[in-house]
Amino acid sequence: MLPSDPIIVFEVTPRCNLECRFCYNVWKSRGYSSPAELSIPEITLLADSIDAVHPVSVALTGGEPLLREDLALIAELFRSRGIKVGVVSNGILLDTESVEKLTDAGVSWFDISIPSISFEGYYRLTGFDGFAKAKRAMLAVKKAGARLTVSHIMTALNEGETGQVIELAFAFSADAVALNRFVPGGEGQRNPDLLPTLQQLDNSLSAAANIASSLGMTVYASIPVEDCLLQHDRYPGIEFGSCVCGERKWAVDPSGGLRICEQSPEILGSLLESSFENIIKNPAVAEFRRKSRRTDCGKCPAYGKCGGGCRFIRVSAEPDWQIGL
Repeated sequence: MLPSDPIIVFEVTPRCNLECRFCYNVWKSRGYSSPAELSIPEITLLADSIDAVHPVSVALTGGEPLLREDLALIAELFRSRGIKVGVVSNGILLDTESVEKLTDAGVSWFDISIPSISFEGYYRLTGFDGFAKAKRAMLAVKKAGARLTVSHIMTALNEGETGQVIELAFAFSADAVALNRFVPGGEGQRNPDLLPTLQQLDNSLSAAANIASSLGMTVYASIPVEDCLLQHDRYPGIEFGSCVCGERKWAVDPSGGLRICEQSPEILGSLLESSFENIIKNPAVAEFRRKSRRTDCGKCPAYGKCGGGCRFIRVSAEPDWQIGL
């Protein structure tokens, strides 16, 4: 059975120009090696395989996708098949010229990461002084007339900045802000100090809700938050949802392997060797969808709101979150 209106995240390269302490990419985990990149002929085959399931969109990400000099050609391979294409980037390499080249190739939206609004905070989280270049990228995207989403990761180290990031996004005419709750995967596994407590997450979401409401800014939580831990109706102005990984959202790694989610290290199969339809018959998909944070999630009246939250948050890593507010 084919997935319904799938959203595809294609990690075009494992390479990156930052050293983010919160990076979730699975090849950053201990015991994993960096995957190889596909050639253009291989990506052409991959595009045909993905096109067969009629995806809503394909997001080109990494690593840092702009490190591939042929990124515009990759975007064109998907757009020529009628697929909506976006680019998820840290923005360091995005300037007026590169944005125009990508939009000419069919890229209609960009997602730019802003982990901090200060030089010190940005450097502490990414290992690079890139805040000014990220702002330059935001200006270039809006100048080109493309849709801009600003993504922000909520950690214990930038708790007080979430509202300010929304104000910055508004000032740069961004179309939306995506709030990403820190998930300790990949490099993040080595940095447990980034994991926010329940109170810190509440503080960030409360500030975000207040500012989003006052500015009329579209803000959504892109990593599910359990309603039993933080009741969603306490944060008017923020759009919450449930996990759609393994149903509508899928990840493709740099070598063409299909995964349930960007956070999942398990490769279900290669899209260069088998069809999407056959690969998702893997029993691991159904098992993933059965998993919930708590054993009684399915009985909760709020389950329809959050779906049990993110399946990759490690309960043992967040004891404070069991207490509630």
